Amino acid sequence: MRQRTMLILFAALMLAAGACSSDGSEPASSDSPAAETTAADVGTTESIADDAPGTETTVAGTSETPANAPVAQASGAQTAMVTLDNGDVFEFAALCWLETQESAGSEILFTVSSYDDPVNLDVTQFGADSFDGAANISLYDSTSYDTLWEANSLYGTEIELNLDGSTVTGSGAFYPAGDIAAAPVAGQLIANC
Repeated sequence: MRQRTMLILFAALMLAAGACSSDGSEPASSDSPAAETTAADVGTTESIADDAPGTETTVAGTSETPANAPVAQASGAQTAMVTLDNGDVFEFAALCWLETQESAGSEILFTVSSYDDPVNLDVTQFGADSFDGAANISLYDSTSYDTLWEANSLYGTEIELNLDGSTVTGSGAFYPAGDIAAAPVAGQLIANC
């Protein structure tokens, strides 16, 4: 049941990413020498130089930008880290969507994702009228998509997410394999978008 719920949340996130990239909004200008566009796909990251000097497009696992690739909120290095009180630390290259968007009739205030290997990250904050303002931080296996650790208010567990400028912070009770019958471990998230 939890995996199906997470897959539904993941599908909603992917729909939101597709809606974000196809809504006609312009990505960061490539006229700026420091502009960078980031897109997500499974694989290793490689950089492709544009015609403009100093402009770079980063696409994971491909040699060109897919037409429906989500565009990250900010240029430059975007990172996320989840630190659990049991000593586990997970670091990620992050993709951030910091503007409110709508997907499948649900308002999503912001998301942070990572498709790193071997652990993926999904952070979502829904609006107050969508899933009662649900919030989640999920860490899952990049191959099997099995949940490794999860803090998710949909299950009645404690979690708090905040957006301050381009920084997302969060804290909550993380359950191993998303199993709310197991003993939780407190943890913190910081994402620099």
